[in-house]
Amino acid sequence: MERNEMIQVLMSKVNVSYEEAQVALEICNWDMLEAVLYLERSGKVPNEEVTTMVKVPENNNDYKQNSKNNEHFGGIGEILGRMFKFAGKILKKGNDNYFEVRKENEKPIRVSVTISVILLVFLAIPTSILLVAGLFCGYKYSIVGENINYDGVNSVFEEVSKSADSIKKDFKKGYER
Repeated sequence: MERNEMIQVLMSKVNVSYEEAQVALEICNWDMLEAVLYLERSGKVPNEEVTTMVKVPENNNDYKQNSKNNEHFGGIGEILGRMFKFAGKILKKGNDNYFEVRKENEKPIRVSVTISVILLVFLAIPTSILLVAGLFCGYKYSIVGENINYDGVNSVFEEVSKSADSIKKDFKKGYER
């Protein structure tokens, strides 16, 4: 359709002047539907939509009583599902990250954080003794993983390692005298 024809069609459909139809089409890049909407928004064409509003009185007491009755926290299945989902996320993070034991130039030993926690929980005393003995034998500990930044924990491990080294040096000095 040519532009003059579009102007004529728009004039006949929405009852506007030639100039108004031409300006609307030019503004809307010669899109007929957009031009009609533009003319309605600008108030040059009466909008024939009917809007009906119905006001419903609200009773606040009934709403409060219904909301108390509708509170639902889930059954035992939903609660167990949430707990297993949470435990699964924790296990995944524990398996993706490692407790690393290394000595100066040797290849580090990596143990999953999940296994490390299980050892600490069930064999707390032997594990603690071995960790402290490892510190005095020159081993250093750290936690490594791809997704999480462990700088705070690793700095604590580094400080503990330095403290163990200084205690070891002080002990050697006292023993040599």
